[in-house]
Amino acid sequence: MIIMDKYYLTDQLYKQDDHLFFEKNDKNIKLTTKNWHVYLNDYGWNKLNKQWIKKLNSYLERPENNSRFGVLDCGENGDCLFHCISYALNEHFTYDSYDSNELRTLLSENISEEDYHMIIEYYRIFKSCGDFDEDWDLEKINFEIFKKKIKEGGNDYWGDFFMILMLKKTLQINFIILSSNDITKEYYYYSMNMDYEKDNKTVLLLYENENHFKLMGYFQDGKMDILFNDKKLPIEIRQLITN
Repeated sequence: MIIMDKYYLTDQLYKQDDHLFFEKNDKNIKLTTKNWHVYLNDYGWNKLNKQWIKKLNSYLERPENNSRFGVLDCGENGDCLFHCISYALNEHFTYDSYDSNELRTLLSENISEEDYHMIIEYYRIFKSCGDFDEDWDLEKINFEIFKKKIKEGGNDYWGDFFMILMLKKTLQINFIILSSNDITKEYYYYSMNMDYEKDNKTVLLLYENENHFKLMGYFQDGKMDILFNDKKLPIEIRQLITN
């Protein structure tokens, strides 16, 4: 039997033979569905909030004592959405290597004028309702300036749900978004009327308090999965999006 080399994620957390382990006091602790939250915290993974765990457990006949759903904060500064997506894509080496800047550039190069006009019209509606957060003047923008805004990003143009729709089309990826608002105590599936495509990979996102995206994962087969094919999609998520 060939034993693969250890690939360290932190000083103590490592992957070997596609399974995660944690070194502690000269012991190699194998991560399982019962202890993953204890040791993956070393990398930044935390359990999904209790409200969503309870909601997802309601779709199971026999919920497990320890939920397998975790969340990872991948970065801020207006690019949290793109950081989450690039992390998910790069982790499994399924796609070309991306960072948030490259994803923004990809969007900028692939957005159509039709998409641009649709998005700007919605922004005008949002602004009339006092619900437009960007600083730029919608009446002075044009297609080329808008593409530049997408590309430059950061706090000048946060990734929003229109960008998710464009990324879905460009990358051929499903996005499933769970909204979590601790202020209003609302927790719901944010469908955006996006069709789930079985042949596409899927990324799970948590949208917190209407201003921040985090990456969601599900611990299975000895590791935290963050990019799902149809067979690996957790049954709770499947039930959530079909009910």
